[in-house]
Amino acid sequence: MSSLYSSRYFLLSVAAFLACSATSVRADVSIESVEVGIGQVTRPGVWTCLNVQLVSTESVECHIEATAADPTGNPATFPSNKLKLAANRETAASLFFMPGRLEETVTLKVVSLDGNVLASRRLTSAEVASEETDFTIVQHTVPIWTVAGTIGGSATGKSEQQSLQKAVTARGVHLTSLKSRALPTHWRTYSATSTVFLAGDFDLTAEQSAALNQWVLNGGHVVAVAGDRVEELTSSTIADWLLDDQEVVASSLSDLSGLEAYAKSSFRIPIASRIKGSINRSRDGADLVAGVEGPLLTRSSHGFGRITILGVDLDRAPLSRWRALASFVATVADLPPVAIDEGSAGQRISHSGITEMATQFQIGMETLSHVGERSTLRVLGLVLLFLVVIGPLDYFLVHRLLKKPGLTWLTFPAIIVGAGLLAGSVAGGANGDDIRSRMCELIDLDADSGFVRQTVWSTVYSPVHRRYRIQIKHDPLALSQDQAASVPTDGLSSLGPSTGWLHWTAAPESNFGGMYRAAGLNFGGAEYRFSEGLSEIENLPISAASDRIIASSATSTVSAELFDLNLKQAGTGHLSRDSTFTHHLPGVIEDWVLVYGNRVYFHDFIKGEDLLGGSAIEPGVVWSSTGKTTGGRELRSFLTGARFQKTGRKSTGNGEEFEHTHVEWDRRATGLQAIVRLLTFHDLAGGRDYTGLLNSAFSRLEMSDSMPLDRAVLFGKLSVASATLQLDGKPLKPDQQESFIRVLLRVVDAPVELSLPKFDD
Repeated sequence: MSSLYSSRYFLLSVAAFLACSATSVRADVSIESVEVGIGQVTRPGVWTCLNVQLVSTESVECHIEATAADPTGNPATFPSNKLKLAANRETAASLFFMPGRLEETVTLKVVSLDGNVLASRRLTSAEVASEETDFTIVQHTVPIWTVAGTIGGSATGKSEQQSLQKAVTARGVHLTSLKSRALPTHWRTYSATSTVFLAGDFDLTAEQSAALNQWVLNGGHVVAVAGDRVEELTSSTIADWLLDDQEVVASSLSDLSGLEAYAKSSFRIPIASRIKGSINRSRDGADLVAGVEGPLLTRSSHGFGRITILGVDLDRAPLSRWRALASFVATVADLPPVAIDEGSAGQRISHSGITEMATQFQIGMETLSHVGERSTLRVLGLVLLFLVVIGPLDYFLVHRLLKKPGLTWLTFPAIIVGAGLLAGSVAGGANGDDIRSRMCELIDLDADSGFVRQTVWSTVYSPVHRRYRIQIKHDPLALSQDQAASVPTDGLSSLGPSTGWLHWTAAPESNFGGMYRAAGLNFGGAEYRFSEGLSEIENLPISAASDRIIASSATSTVSAELFDLNLKQAGTGHLSRDSTFTHHLPGVIEDWVLVYGNRVYFHDFIKGEDLLGGSAIEPGVVWSSTGKTTGGRELRSFLTGARFQKTGRKSTGNGEEFEHTHVEWDRRATGLQAIVRLLTFHDLAGGRDYTGLLNSAFSRLEMSDSMPLDRAVLFGKLSVASATLQLDGKPLKPDQQESFIRVLLRVVDAPVELSLPKFDD
């Protein structure tokens, strides 16, 4: 019997030893290199790609994750998809994360499937690059350029290129030069980029071309320098979408004076004879510069973005030796004439505490029905008042009324607890005990291509301290009467057409909770996590009687037959009298305005008979520019409420006096429709000069740049919602839900009929 027990003990010991030996074998993983965004620069509140090179001593399955603090100081973890590292081989991996503030510390970890941390690294950032930082985070007002190729000089003229880069950098631009083969393969990697220059280097893979195309469709701006490389451009992978309805033809150029005028420079281009270049013939868009041989600089619309084509090389003579080249390149990239001074926001901004249209939009989203008005300053003020009052109150109670100072050990905590219970009771009575939410949906549709981008903001108000699992589901099929006509275009095979990329949103300000606030120290922040695919947030903490705004974005393609277009330009900045369109959306478009050129067409409530059924455009009903319910007005005066009217007083002459007035923009207004409409046409309304606010954080939502490119914009409210909020796996019906739609409509040239006089005897 004893020998039997000894054998069992021996076998168990061997099994335990083998198990311990197996578990002790652990892969040694090292993080070889980390690339943040493009050129180690990004912005707060935008998707940023982390590219990592990993080496492991053993074959192991794992994933990488990045943890970064959000604007409230809570750590958010962004995971990648699962990876399989081969032994002693370098493996590339990537993930997307979102910086919360200008000064951010990102913790990068390699985690095995059983939860063990195999490797880690801390990445630090600041507004200004230095040896102590790993990457740079800049404000939304700072332009970021990505250059594939060379501008300012060839390989033999590095001094010219360095001079141009120095001049551009002096104007506050972050410029990254790289080879085209180093461009990203996912379009969201460009999220922080303002302009992409393809300066003679068009050697892109199919994946890179698709990513760049998707970014431009979403509102990006690409500048293609064709110059003398026409054959390389037309044979590249980007030609299918970059040169759609356009023809770039090689030409011998002699007249470059238009480029000098476009740069507003007195420096002449040192051209001695004809040079090789190209001209561009485009079906629509605008000829920014035209020479004797044809258009040298053209710009056209592509989805919600723009394509600019230049027919003269920037890295060769004579432009590479042009003293005004930096000014010309800045003008092509729409760089403001002078850098924006954040400190000169003006007295009106300092009084309101708002510097961005995005901040005013967020305030509107936080205005909830059945919930009392809340603000950080008000809460902090009440806390400060309580701290000031509690001491004298306790002193009066124990010294004057009870006359027993020793009781302060009981009365002081009792006052604190009682005040907390009273505040909770008052808050519950005023705001209720239910979860509240508000949703705003912005649907952008390019009627020419059928491309759709959906952005949804949802405010979740919690009456108690709690963690939530949040998801926003998109339904692009709701826009099409043909339920099979919608295809997701986000580029992720793991996501269906009903999911988007979910993220927090915050104000681009330097106050508490803002993205421009100094990082400081964070203690005890409640960590939460994004799901793989970034379509869901798990364990999002929301404090009692407070809210969080969550946003989600998705893209898709619907049928281009949703709109029947017959819009023609009259040549004077407005539509011709026979312009019409018909939409086939499943719902009506209410409170609409149609903007083209310098004119706005809208429902005229003053005139008599209502032919369009209120201010709504019904599906299948033809809209006409000469309809009796449609009035035309100068756009800027409409947006600013300008009036030119009699004063009733006599002038010094025999006539009467007139005055020009306009309605001041209310920076404290919370109506989302007025806010969204103004940020759509912010520049056309006068921009910062009118509102006193910047629109840099929401610059991709600005549509003023599409107006000169043969596009009209239809703005209105859509009666059909195409997004739902899910809280802890269950749909939550918002207390308020507004869906706005903005449609880009192509406008063609009206045929000109010329009649010659008849010379009859």
